[in-house]
Amino acid sequence: MSAGLASMHQRMWLVARGLLAILVGLASAPASSFSLVDDRGRELRLAASPTRIVSLAPHATDLLFAAGAGGQVVAVDLHSDLPEHAASLLRLNAHPAPDPERVLALQPDLVVMWGAAADRGRLERLEKLGLNVFVSEPRSLEAIASTLERFARFSPSPQIGLERAARVRARVQSLREEFGSRKPVPVFVQAWSRPLTSLSDRDTIGDALRLCGAVNLFGGSALAAPQVGVESVLAAKPALILAFEPQADRATWDAIGVLTPRGSIRFAALGRGLLRPSDRLVDELTALCAAVEAARR
Repeated sequence: MSAGLASMHQRMWLVARGLLAILVGLASAPASSFSLVDDRGRELRLAASPTRIVSLAPHATDLLFAAGAGGQVVAVDLHSDLPEHAASLLRLNAHPAPDPERVLALQPDLVVMWGAAADRGRLERLEKLGLNVFVSEPRSLEAIASTLERFARFSPSPQIGLERAARVRARVQSLREEFGSRKPVPVFVQAWSRPLTSLSDRDTIGDALRLCGAVNLFGGSALAAPQVGVESVLAAKPALILAFEPQADRATWDAIGVLTPRGSIRFAALGRGLLRPSDRLVDELTALCAAVEAARR
């Protein structure tokens, strides 16, 4: 065999050996077979679909169950009261911060946290323990549907969550077509009465009001829940006061005689589901649009 041919065979053998080493390396390397993007755009890479989930936000618990992944939830925060089955699960204190060691002891594949509670320090403490943390903060009706779709991937029956997300979108689109272009109605959203507190448009309530053709009078506030005075509310001239605790919430307005039939402002007490960014909020949209329409007329 000539020296040139022998050299070529040797090079081919080295290349083949190198390719074999690469293939063996790929086969033996730990594979990340499940990736997930949370509401902050952070990509989580898990070895497999999570089978043990800790939910530290009421809306996230609700959405996990709605997406068909409730069977993988092993613990929830103290305020996760829906669905009813969630009350039977182990409950953890999530505020002002969860106990990292207690969460770790549950050996979760995934921890779901509310965005407002997931500052950098808390996230780092949990992630340094090797925990995968999904930050959930849906701020629009579309984000509710998107979350259902992402959580459906954990479910043994993903079609449950996918169909529910489709129903959310269809209901939202139907109401948007019916009410979205009508005359705007100025609304004061009264989240609490003592102290008098409103909500800005930062979260889903703003999107829900726009859907019904309403304008949130304090929607532009830099704060998620700005405290306001009675005088500033009246100066903004609401046509509707939207509240969630009817007995306590209307007392102030009754006392000064601004509500119908004595005054010109309508009052509507609706379900607190409107304050929780889950598919339950969508169930409340019909009542919200009806209240706005009554004030419009």
